[in-house]
Amino acid sequence: MTTKTTAPDFCRGDDPTPRILGFDNRDAGWGGKLHLRLTLGGMRIRYAYIRKNGCSSFKTALGYSSTARVSDLARSSRAPLFRRYDATIFVWRDPVARLVSLYRNKILDRRGAEDILRRYRARMNEEPSSFERFVEFAGLQADPHCLPQAKHLYPIRYTHAIPLERLHETMSGLVGKDAARPFARRVNASDAQPVTVSLRARQMIRSIYAADYQLIDQLA
Repeated sequence: MTTKTTAPDFCRGDDPTPRILGFDNRDAGWGGKLHLRLTLGGMRIRYAYIRKNGCSSFKTALGYSSTARVSDLARSSRAPLFRRYDATIFVWRDPVARLVSLYRNKILDRRGAEDILRRYRARMNEEPSSFERFVEFAGLQADPHCLPQAKHLYPIRYTHAIPLERLHETMSGLVGKDAARPFARRVNASDAQPVTVSLRARQMIRSIYAADYQLIDQLA
């Protein structure tokens, strides 16, 4: 079982920043997904790339457009596992809020949605309709946007587990205000269209993303 651990205090900004917990994931039973390396404010950072968790801001920090393909980032900035970094970080958010944001962005707004729409049609044999049906699709994990956040993490110790709503604050403390400018505003934010989240949808999300809820419980 993973255990919670306190992160070293890397905060160097002008303003005092509350300590952000780290997370010891060394006992995890999976291998993780893409991690990227970047240097900001003189800090060498390894970052777990998790879609819909502020990833567009990290693309900007790496000098890419928010619409850049993940494969391009992986070719130029993949973080080797066995290398020393000043900080190893990931960003997390509530699973319901994350899936609602994905639904707004890809299904309602249709921003960069070609791949996920193709996978939806292939697996569901229909056009996207309600959020509840989208949750059913998410449960198939046929698209990388729908994977649980916990499944992205390497079995390593993270110095900072950052809640999305504190991303700019935390990065300012970590790398300084100037270097943290890419995180000052939301990039590729979805329009705030109303989305009905039924009780059944919440129950399905609780089941599909059980690993995420366990992770969040440990960080709370």
